[in-house]
Amino acid sequence: MKNSLFSLIFLCFIPCVSQTLKIDELTLDDYLSDLSLLNQLIKKQHPNPYKIISEKEQLEEKKQAISLLKKTPSYPNFIKCINRTGDGHLEYTLPNEFTYDVIENSSFFPFPVLVKNYRIFTNIKSKILPYGTEIIKIQDITTKELVKRMNKHIHGDNYNVTKTASHLTYNSFPLYFSNLIERNPKTFKIEYLDLKTKDVKTVTLPSIDYYELYRISKLSILPINKLEKESTIHPHYYKDKKFGVLTVNSFNLTETSAYDEFSKFFKRVNKEKYNNIAIDLRYNQGGNPNIAALLFSFITDSSFKNVFNYRASSIKIEKENLLNDNGSPAGEDVVRDFENFLYQRFNETKDSLYIGNDRLKEGILENFPADKDNFKGNVYLIVGGQTFSAAVYFAKLFKDHNRGKTIGEETGGNENSTFAGYFLTYKLPKTKLKVRIPITELFFDKNTTSKHGIIPDNKIPMQKYLEYSLLEKDPEIQFLFDTYLH
Repeated sequence: MKNSLFSLIFLCFIPCVSQTLKIDELTLDDYLSDLSLLNQLIKKQHPNPYKIISEKEQLEEKKQAISLLKKTPSYPNFIKCINRTGDGHLEYTLPNEFTYDVIENSSFFPFPVLVKNYRIFTNIKSKILPYGTEIIKIQDITTKELVKRMNKHIHGDNYNVTKTASHLTYNSFPLYFSNLIERNPKTFKIEYLDLKTKDVKTVTLPSIDYYELYRISKLSILPINKLEKESTIHPHYYKDKKFGVLTVNSFNLTETSAYDEFSKFFKRVNKEKYNNIAIDLRYNQGGNPNIAALLFSFITDSSFKNVFNYRASSIKIEKENLLNDNGSPAGEDVVRDFENFLYQRFNETKDSLYIGNDRLKEGILENFPADKDNFKGNVYLIVGGQTFSAAVYFAKLFKDHNRGKTIGEETGGNENSTFAGYFLTYKLPKTKLKVRIPITELFFDKNTTSKHGIIPDNKIPMQKYLEYSLLEKDPEIQFLFDTYLH
């Protein structure tokens, strides 16, 4: 129940033939009772569910979805009603039975796409719609409206659209379209801009099944560098340029393993006298903030403040429907032990909140020294919509200490705080939906009112991004070369 900072996983598409939940037998009362229970759990356990959007506004948002559910009770309509608070760590996992039903009984948009802000482009080499073709409408719905609708369900902190856009690009826009927009269309009417003439044209394409979608998604152009994306830590040395790139895709690491990997990279670039390096956090969803600080110690030449803390609204645990770390019902001893842990490490404040005390900070270096293998040359930081949670803490250290230029897009996580650190997972009794609720707010800065993530110094123009991608060059890396290292 502690210290895992995962990405938002809204749909988990792994088929499972062994079915125990009969979805077609669920009633409206089943859906409504689970929605009511979910609302109570979030109210009780979440540290601040109305920080981003008020309770009144949240109810207003849900009203239309609940009206649709009452008119047509179904699991897809139930999904549209579940609580969204602007918290990117509030995570839902759908039951395998629903996943299996989707695979068997849904049809899908026929190709992967690249989403940037509220714009959608083809993300595959095709004779019908070449890579980089901008799509204007799908099923007579503007792409801006489509992304806005999806952003209500897939988002970073503060409903940040950059996280939604990257999620749709890398985790299959067609799946989300099927479950959030239209379940089983036979054809798709697509309006697009002709690449040569810039005229608006229309094409109607047949939908595809899940197995064809799986095959075709592997042909998408982005991400370019799959090796870097699929490794936890990956060093890349451009020897001719004396330029090194350290890709770090998670801070959910032990100090020993992280230090070993970081140290190897920095020892080599120092020994070989590299003048420039980049740290790539585009796919880093977070982890332990102390590992983020450890990485920063390799690029600073002086000690720095590694200060963050957690706060909670309650240190009592709702026991009903609670799961343990293995996914089984949590026993009394698990609940008791965790409540004791919280009681010892959180002090109640005057306004009835709880804040982490010195016991919680045990072992944390607040005055963090520079590493003896620290790098003194130019450092570039690459971030994007999937840069989240503790990865944003690293980006904040980088920005606050003016360590170098930041390339890419606004981070999916908030620059000053996020809801993370300690989690509880519940399984709703009727629908078997799992919800992981963060019970603490992690804040890096006393000013926690910011509405945005870390803003990069330099963002790639859209046309440049498409040009680099079509040449199958990593857009951010190539842009960095052309802008700073030419």
